[in-house]
Amino acid sequence: MKTVTLKIKDEYYELAEQMVEIGIAKSRNEAFNLILSYGVSKAREELKKSKIKELTEKWLKEGLPFNLPTSEDLLRERGLC
Repeated sequence: MKTVTLKIKDEYYELAEQMVEIGIAKSRNEAFNLILSYGVSKAREELKKSKIKELTEKWLKEGLPFNLPTSEDLLRERGLC
């Protein structure tokens, strides 16, 4: 392996940072290697999936941040109850 220095767009650097924060990559170096291997669009897709999974797990543990109507609420609203 060779060491190189690259100038990259800020958005790619931020993408790599987010990949490390979420845990997709262990380091920025690994994140950049993944971006180069998969391509930027695939890396963004993986980041989005990871964020969705994280939110889903959070909501399963803590509950939704808002109240959903129950079937009783809907029946009452329609005047059927």
